[in-house]
Amino acid sequence: MTLPRSDDVTEYLAAFSKSIIDSCEQNLIRIKTLDKEKATKTNFEKTLDKLDFNMLIFNGHGSINSITGHRKEVIIQLGKNENILFGRITYARSCWFASGLATLSKTDQEGCFVGYNIPFRFLIDTRYATNPIKDNTAKIFFETSNLIPLGLIKGHSAKEADENSKKSMLKAINKALKNPTENSQAIAENLWNNYFGQVIVGNSDSKFI
Repeated sequence: MTLPRSDDVTEYLAAFSKSIIDSCEQNLIRIKTLDKEKATKTNFEKTLDKLDFNMLIFNGHGSINSITGHRKEVIIQLGKNENILFGRITYARSCWFASGLATLSKTDQEGCFVGYNIPFRFLIDTRYATNPIKDNTAKIFFETSNLIPLGLIKGHSAKEADENSKKSMLKAINKALKNPTENSQAIAENLWNNYFGQVIVGNSDSKFI
């Protein structure tokens, strides 16, 4: 799992990934985290050379053709090293990349990629910018997206994990609209964005365990 922490966005992504790490430890699943400045292309590739993990989790900025790590260093780039993903289950909380990877998905019959073909969005309460885990506004977006890796850890297929995540988003949208606050509309709109943009590329029946 990559955990870059070089701006507010990646600080939030990293902070709310703790429950994934905890779940792995509770289920006696080995996990390797590349935290802060360790989230680089060189460290990522060296890690996979030594330990052939079958699930990858990325937290970081992205584009149609790349996923980045610490200080936006490119870790995965289409046309160069995307073959690393094939045969594995990958979840990337990163903007856009699924839309570029879709053109190559037919070559991977075993693994799959779960991610976003548009920007992944979340709202924050700026009062908690220095302590993201206490931000209950942001928590709504991360609790719903975390259901993908957490579901995979429990043995669900990628399709099941994706569906559970989307069901949770719909519930959160309904809750926001039924209990209106100053941010309810924005919360609902951004959750709907993530619901619409979250896709599976490759074999949706893939399982981690």
